[in-house]
Amino acid sequence: MRTPGIWAFAAIIVLASCAMTGCFEWTQDPQGNTTSFGIPGAGAPIWQSKSNPPPLNPTDAGMTPEEAAKVGGPVLVWPPSATVKTWRYRYYLVGQNHCQDDLNKILAERAQNGETGDTPYCSDAPSAPANKAAFVLF
Repeated sequence: MRTPGIWAFAAIIVLASCAMTGCFEWTQDPQGNTTSFGIPGAGAPIWQSKSNPPPLNPTDAGMTPEEAAKVGGPVLVWPPSATVKTWRYRYYLVGQNHCQDDLNKILAERAQNGETGDTPYCSDAPSAPANKAAFVLF
């Protein structure tokens, strides 16, 4: 007769083995809430939060409230690239928003240089980048 304890022990051993080899990866929003959980390199997470991340406000990006009151319209968002490892955001002054023009120039330069990866985009409500982490026991 097999006991349930053996199956629980086997499950713990499998999970611990995966953890020791770096088989788990997750992302968190800036508030520390887990937004996805999965296996590195799988292409899609095993679990992903259904709620959208909160939009990034200009004050969250380091602007003073006075500076934030002067900006408006779409924000140019650059995902990390091979050369720049951080997310970048360009806010525009109210009435002087040239996000789409700047985006078209950037996309043309990327095509000319043969760059690949995530493309920049304009967004009315950009979200803060997720913090990515992996669990490795060693």
